[in-house]
Parts: sequence; C-alpha cells; structure tokens
Amino acid sequence: MRGDGGVAAQPGVGAAVASGDVSALTALLREDAVLLSDGGGIKRAALNPILGGARIARFLLGGARKFAGRDVAMQSEARMVNGALGVVSSSGGVVEQVLSIVADGERIAAIYVVRNPQKLAHLRV
Repeated sequence: MRGDGGVAAQPGVGAAVASGDVSALTALLREDAVLLSDGGGIKRAALNPILGGARIARFLLGGARKFAGRDVAMQSEARMVNGALGVVSSSGGVVEQVLSIVADGERIAAIYVVRNPQKLAHLRV
C-alpha cells in the first residue's frame, strides 16, 4: 500500500459524494478498504471501523445527506495530512474535521476521519 494519499482518486471522491452516486464512490474504493473515525466522544463519529468499499460509500453519502440539511457554512480545503492527501473542513474559522486518504496507487485503501476537537485544536484555517 502506498501512502501517497490517492492523489488520482481524491478528486473523484468529492464529485461522487456531491452527486450522491454510491456506485461511483464504491468504484474508487478497494473492496477491503477501511474507514476509521475519531470523535473523541465529543463529536459524532463511527464507533467501529467501517469495512468494505460499499459500506464506506454508504456511510460517507449518509453523512453528507445529514449534513446537507443543516444551516452551517462549511469550507473544505485539500491539504496534505500526515503525509497523505486530505481535506480539512472548517466552519466559522474552526476546524471541524480532517479526512485523510491512503491509496494503493489506483484505489482508496483507507480513509481516516478525525473530528475530535482536542486533536484538531492546533490546526488553523
């Protein structure tokens, strides 16, 4: 597994999530992909690892649908995160979430989502 962040795959993730296309998103993920999230018991996050491309795709699209109904302006910016391509999302100048992607060169092998405010406090937008 290469830790290049899935440079080729990441733009497709945003488009697939924005369009709600579960098939397109699943195609970008390895069958054995894993998503790990950390809300620190403070922010909502998956309590257990999400295993499998199809499950991850449904989880991400479900989260996007839930967030879309909120009246919160969220800005997202592509950045390198721990050596992998990632997305830093903020609202009102406060980092709300950091997502990093690890790919095998062709497809996404892992997605890490940190929502724990204690781990994000040092980040600036």
